[in-house]
Amino acid sequence: MSAHEDMAFRRIRSPFQGQLIRLRAVEEEDLPLINGMFWNPEVSQHLAVTWPEPLAGTREWWERGRSAGDATFVIETLAGELIGVCSLEGIDHRVRSAGLGIWIGEPFWDQGYGTDAVRTLCRFGFRDMNLQRIGLAVYESNPRGVRAYQKVGFREEGRRRRAHFVDGRHIDVIVMGLLADELIDPAAEAAPTGFVPPSPR
Repeated sequence: MSAHEDMAFRRIRSPFQGQLIRLRAVEEEDLPLINGMFWNPEVSQHLAVTWPEPLAGTREWWERGRSAGDATFVIETLAGELIGVCSLEGIDHRVRSAGLGIWIGEPFWDQGYGTDAVRTLCRFGFRDMNLQRIGLAVYESNPRGVRAYQKVGFREEGRRRRAHFVDGRHIDVIVMGLLADELIDPAAEAAPTGFVPPSPR
């Protein structure tokens, strides 16, 4: 392979890497850290969970997702630190749609990781899994999450009024959706992502 061809291949961006994070498979050794980070009340209050699970419960979640065919990933910084988990769930191959789930550990909030992880996961879903729609539900008490989804292109499609109970009160569940041609991905517009053949000599 010529030097020109080698540089061209290096310009191909991994579908699992964003500007701040990369996605990778969940491994057995990740489960204790995932369990500890997930069951922080500041994290779990924004998710459809009721009470803390032991490590065995986290292992059951991991195995259940693999059996169901979900695309579940660890989110890690480019330096390799585990900071959360995201997934595409309920994949419907006929409709080409899926639901998105994500959480980020509290020490890593407000640093752009969540937005970058959502964008990277959606880009993978649209370009590599051939999805045409990704949906999600987010609690109105989670404005940080709503902003992250909006930055990627998600739009509010409706509300399930007073559909969740948290912190002693009923709250709305916001339903959001993103179509493949609505994904906001500035990096994709600014840099080449595919193979560039060498110039003829």
